[in-house]
Amino acid sequence: MNERRWADPGAILLGLAILAVGAYYLLVNTFGVSLPELNWDQIWPILVIALGLTIIYSAWMRRGRGERPQGS
Repeated sequence: MNERRWADPGAILLGLAILAVGAYYLLVNTFGVSLPELNWDQIWPILVIALGLTIIYSAWMRRGRGERPQGS
């Protein structure tokens, strides 16, 4: 039973988003790097859409391989 377990793309995307936000604030607040100000009213919907698309893509790819969703 040599099953490969692939990382969940949604989890990877969420982790990268959190990492990017942390890096931004580290650079601006700790090192004084001058970066453009983030407008969260425009950014957060993009992150939610990207996460949703990643989850849909992951589910579509699992379906193509004939895998059952967890819990079934």
